[in-house]
Amino acid sequence: MSSYIVWKYAHILMFVFWVGTDMGVFLAARRCTDRTLSFVTRVTLLHMALRIELLPRTMWKAALPFGVMLSRDMGLLPISAGTLAAVWVFSIAWWAISMTGAWYYDKPFGHRLGRITNGLTLLVGGCLIALALSSMAGHGPIEAEADWLQLKVGLYGLINLFVVWMIVAFDPLGAAFGRLAVEGSRPEIEAIISQTMNRSTLVIWATYLLIVIVGFIGTTKLAG
Repeated sequence: MSSYIVWKYAHILMFVFWVGTDMGVFLAARRCTDRTLSFVTRVTLLHMALRIELLPRTMWKAALPFGVMLSRDMGLLPISAGTLAAVWVFSIAWWAISMTGAWYYDKPFGHRLGRITNGLTLLVGGCLIALALSSMAGHGPIEAEADWLQLKVGLYGLINLFVVWMIVAFDPLGAAFGRLAVEGSRPEIEAIISQTMNRSTLVIWATYLLIVIVGFIGTTKLAG
């Protein structure tokens, strides 16, 4: 079995577990905004959403090294062994920081790691978009004939920016639930919860759409 087949299969699994499990996160988070449910039930749903989210969080970061491996094996991304190792080391560190921050989401330590994760994610997104634009202009590193891969890399970079936008949009929910625990259900608090979820929903569905487009481009090898 060639390494290309292995990485192609890993790429498919990555998309499945990324979008599939993230839909579970979205539905659980959406349900926790229902003010007719008890506070304990709502907090349990939110906690479940944040724990399920660890899997799509992993898959979204795995897309970087998996994509590099697949592109290299297709002969579309000339890359040295040292650069390849650096991609893997960075990806694992990015994932570890992100997962630790997500696991301790309710602790100051987790909040600090979350900010670091957002910074790294913005860096990844910006760098990938820059690499895609450089390749489209004929300066590499992606081979000129792989215009579909250039577009795919650029869109994956954009997805990373959308993920940070999603996290920022979703952030007020934690503080609102903290007030809910102390003050009980009040129209002001419920409005913050509902508005936060509604804003987040727009970004979430836009991100899903981008993921579907990236998957389509990768499958069909079409750039336009």
